[in-house]
Amino acid sequence: MKRDDTGEPFFITEKVAAEMIARGYEFEPPTIACSVRLRDVLEGMSNGALELQPDEIADQERELRT
Repeated sequence: MKRDDTGEPFFITEKVAAEMIARGYEFEPPTIACSVRLRDVLEGMSNGALELQPDEIADQERELRT
């Protein structure tokens, strides 16, 4: 296979993945798939757990709670 230098994202369909596996490629999807916004995750955290988060979004959530 020739490597593409455009830097554009690409998606592998199930059919293409099956063909790649059949030809000897090792295909593993990403180990972490994000399906929830960070803000929604932080909203569900307790105040104690939120205090351990160093992110700017966590700072915003802390301000909303006060």
